[in-house]
Amino acid sequence: GGPATRSPAPLCAAGSPLFVLSLACLIDSEQEETITSWRAAGSLWPDLTAATCELEGTPGLLGARKAWSGGSWDGLQGTGAGGLPRWLGAKLRQLRPVVGSSLDSVLLLRLCAEEALAAGPGKRPLTVGEMSTNWGPDLREALVARYSSSEAEVSSAFASAREAWMAEDSAGWRAAHRWHEGAIAPLRRALRRASEEGGHGVRVLSAMPPRTTEELLSHAQLGGGIECCEAAAAEATLVTLRQRWPDADMVYIDDRAEAVRAAAADVRLLSLRLAYAEWGSASPSQAALAASFPRVRRLVNPSDLAAVLE
Repeated sequence: GGPATRSPAPLCAAGSPLFVLSLACLIDSEQEETITSWRAAGSLWPDLTAATCELEGTPGLLGARKAWSGGSWDGLQGTGAGGLPRWLGAKLRQLRPVVGSSLDSVLLLRLCAEEALAAGPGKRPLTVGEMSTNWGPDLREALVARYSSSEAEVSSAFASAREAWMAEDSAGWRAAHRWHEGAIAPLRRALRRASEEGGHGVRVLSAMPPRTTEELLSHAQLGGGIECCEAAAAEATLVTLRQRWPDADMVYIDDRAEAVRAAAADVRLLSLRLAYAEWGSASPSQAALAASFPRVRRLVNPSDLAAVLE
């Protein structure tokens, strides 16, 4: 046969909108990822998770803070969904801004558990601030080595734990995600316009496998007109889309300050409209980082999406 040919791009009018946004702009998956990490840790280090469940004492001695539960220890005691100790789930929620992958989530969970298990007279657990400040490639690599594991093994355990949960209880798995309702209506309207007017549609950046992301979107009746892309390759995806549709009115919205900063600094993406979604897992420092670029629009609430999607 002859040389492979590329399918022609859909015919769209010059200036047709092309929206690219992170899944976290639409949905809060923190609870699902934390419970999945707990399940993964249980398969990798069952003795550790068993010992963590048996810890006694006030949550404060284990590394938690009353402020995380409205000034009372009550909400931090006992176990919650998935058998996860409530104090541990609360601490991981505070660490959410530095979680960039399933690997981070599992490693931070083990670190929090280890710190609690080692606490005692004269030795307190590391605080959220201390962990966040020091989190990065070096600490990640050191923890993987300390746990006699590998990044691939930890990531694989997380993927297997998620697949098992979905197979056992798909409704419970979906329920562990919380939709940002204010963002859904403007997205549906944007998809409807793209369908009616021949626009470019929407790309959603997700760290989940495409099939998993598609299942979530379909359940929220958001499947049509959306293509899923790998969140870790956001900048490359943006460049590819810009090269394919140079005349599109391209809008990029993300809750990851570093990803937005990278796009803002890339000369190949100067024609893009950029926005930072603060309702994701933003920390004050990340919000300040995104705000340091004048061309990045700040979106405070999910309903603010309407201003850039319409």
